Amino acid sequence: MTHHWEALGWTLIHFCWQAATIALVYKLADLWMGKGRTQARYVLALAALLGMLVASMGTLAYEESVYRQAATMPAAGISGAKPSLQIIPRPLAVIDMPAAPRATAKVLASDVMPYLDFFWLVGVACLSIKTIGGWWLIRRLRHSALQKAPHTLRIGLDRIRLQMGIPRFVDLRLSSRIAGPLTVGVIRPLILLPVTALTSLSPEQLEVVLAHELAHIRRADYFWNILQTMIETLFFFHPAVWWLSHRLREQRELCCDDIAVETCHDPAVYATALLRLEEQRKTHLHLAMALDGNQGRLGLRARVLRILGDAEEQPRDLKPLSLAGMAALLVLFICPLPQVFASFKSAPKVSASILHAVQKTVRTHAAVKAPAIHTSVAAAASTSVHAAKAVLVSPDGATLELNQSATPAPSSNGKSDYIDQMRAAGYNVDLDKYIAMKTQDITPQYAEQMAKATGQRPSVDDLIALKVQDVTPDYIARMRAAGYNGDLHKIIAMKVQDITPEYADAMAKATGEKPNVDELIALKVQDVTPDYMAGMRAAGYNADLHKLIAMKVQDVTPEYADAMAKVGFGKPSVDDLIALKVQGVSPDYAAKLHADGIEASSFHDLISYRIFNVTPEFVAGMKEAGFSNIPAKKLLSLRVQGVTPEYAKSIKAQFPDATVEELEQMRIFNINADFIASAKRHGFTPLTIQKLVKLRISGILDDSDQAKENQQ
Repeated sequence: MTHHWEALGWTLIHFCWQAATIALVYKLADLWMGKGRTQARYVLALAALLGMLVASMGTLAYEESVYRQAATMPAAGISGAKPSLQIIPRPLAVIDMPAAPRATAKVLASDVMPYLDFFWLVGVACLSIKTIGGWWLIRRLRHSALQKAPHTLRIGLDRIRLQMGIPRFVDLRLSSRIAGPLTVGVIRPLILLPVTALTSLSPEQLEVVLAHELAHIRRADYFWNILQTMIETLFFFHPAVWWLSHRLREQRELCCDDIAVETCHDPAVYATALLRLEEQRKTHLHLAMALDGNQGRLGLRARVLRILGDAEEQPRDLKPLSLAGMAALLVLFICPLPQVFASFKSAPKVSASILHAVQKTVRTHAAVKAPAIHTSVAAAASTSVHAAKAVLVSPDGATLELNQSATPAPSSNGKSDYIDQMRAAGYNVDLDKYIAMKTQDITPQYAEQMAKATGQRPSVDDLIALKVQDVTPDYIARMRAAGYNGDLHKIIAMKVQDITPEYADAMAKATGEKPNVDELIALKVQDVTPDYMAGMRAAGYNADLHKLIAMKVQDVTPEYADAMAKVGFGKPSVDDLIALKVQGVSPDYAAKLHADGIEASSFHDLISYRIFNVTPEFVAGMKEAGFSNIPAKKLLSLRVQGVTPEYAKSIKAQFPDATVEELEQMRIFNINADFIASAKRHGFTPLTIQKLVKLRISGILDDSDQAKENQQ
């Protein structure tokens, strides 16, 4: 490893405390300055960032000179040596520690510096690729922005340029690939405007936006931003660099805002332009060298409030604990550096005598401990084996007792005959199955009868289920005679529901078709009788079995169907009847809506009104709030959006001329009394509903409200 890489590594290490010191000094100086001195605070931040670069360059030059001096010292020592010089060997020490800090530094350099330099190079390479990608993207934007700006806009740009004292020509182009204004170029500056800005901004707003971009050109911000990006790339590992760089960008945008505000008569024009640009910014291009500000919603809110003369309250004092903490961390980092560097050395050299002594002590200690451990383990093992043998070789009573418990006791001839008979019938199962069959009084004769009735030999579980549900061979024969040759599980299910051949015949006559086993079970479960089916068919509902079952499930009766047919929307279909009944729509509900002026044009409207709770009470509450003669469709839309009479009253109190459409729009964007009060508190007056909607879309008030809640 050459001395150049070692010098670089030490420079990076020293930069950690140097950058922290510069950041701390900058913070104290920035607090000492006032809020209004924006340009001075920008110069201070720029000087601090450049100071970090200068400090690192000075450290690198110093480390290089140290290594050069170290390289020339041995030669000088040899040439100046005297012949009479005697070299007396030092006695062997127990531990041979480094004799000088520079020796420790060399150990650290040889062991750690290669990895440190490697990771630094990887980080610089990655960020350089990102920066080059941003530069390439800017070039593509510059060459693809072929749309020329309107002539009137270019005239306004030249007027503002001359007014600001910029002698160079500034080109203005339009691009559909960006979401906000961009300024690129140092020698040949170019301002890129999004095409949407022409339609979303007024001429006055466009001019003040151009003034902001011209301010960047006059201040040569593009050049300083390139240098800033280089510093971020070189010292990417230090948080203080990123923090200071972020503060520098904030102050840069504020300086340009001040220049832009000076060119317009009304600061609200510029504030509104920023808000509208944010609304159009669906995708934001974060370019490494493009002066788009890279402002989030929090930065935008601060800029708008500052432009309007109502800057947000930010604590300018540094808390004592914070200041003490920063200073303590800095001291803790600087003070132990020599010890830390010395600890990087792999291991001290230990003499053979001390090593031999340690090894002998360890062997002696192990020899002393080993017999005791062996004795304990052997005793434990012997005890365990003895206990096991005691169990195995204990008197025969235990073994005999085990054999007696495992050997079944002699049983009576009756029990032995039952098992033998069931085995002879083909049921060679375990004892639990025999007990279950015996409990249900299943005999070999019953098993034989069920096998003949079903045409197959039932399993033990089938036999038990058949016996439990009292399924007899006669029942199976009768159901099969009625045409239901289902398997055993279907037969058991029909018997559970008490389905008889007579019931099956009656349902076939009532429906005009023979129901299958599943339909029979469903009809019986839902208590669908031939009388119910006849009544529904008499009412004009000659539906299939599934529709009839669904109507019976919802307790749709012929009387209910007849009453709903008299509401005024014709005869409801089966699906309408089911939906009306599910939602609890009754003829009385429809009549009450009609009496209160809520007109419905179909059963679907009645169902929707019921689902979203459009009631006469809701209509009366809206009238009391000042919204009368609301169409039925709009009533439904209001309820869908969750509009309540209380909400309508609060909006009407703020905006007496608010319409139903505006009320619905405000509810969609969740604009309530608290949001309106927040907008007024931040100085957005006079307020209109459209302005509130735009404020909600931009989200610039959300962060301040959240911060207020956290403080409370």
